[in-house]
Amino acid sequence: MSMWLNLAKIDGELLESVRAKPDLIGAIFSEDGQAPAGLPSETDMFGYDYQAFSVIAEARAEAEHEGEGWRTCYPWFAAAIGETGENDIEEYEFGYGPAFVLDPAQVAAIAKGLMAEGWGFGATRQSPGSGAYEGFEDLGPFYAAAARDGKAVVGGVS
Repeated sequence: MSMWLNLAKIDGELLESVRAKPDLIGAIFSEDGQAPAGLPSETDMFGYDYQAFSVIAEARAEAEHEGEGWRTCYPWFAAAIGETGENDIEEYEFGYGPAFVLDPAQVAAIAKGLMAEGWGFGATRQSPGSGAYEGFEDLGPFYAAAARDGKAVVGGVS
């Protein structure tokens, strides 16, 4: 069974709409091409195998911190993939738990924190033709781009 982390950069106005009406989250991640105008383009999306993130983080914590839990060792990484629960939107079930939203200030802090923790700031490997951020190394650049653009992030695991 696959678990996929899905993230989207959104503007502040849409963030407020999502908080007021969580069902909009489904439209943001719609795959039928019928998403309403103003929602993120494919270039504003990120996707990666959530379970792989957990395995990588766990192995890294074991190697670098003698087995201390990865959520403790890498709090910015945990926040970036929605592990903390602090920003959950309980009214929207994403598949494997609630969706989460991060405002632009939180996104900027996470981008800096990911860099400090050493997560994924290599060359991005966007899928040819898709424009979407995809792959472990793209998490840091995704958040850095969102921070540069003053965007919020919405996400969850499906």
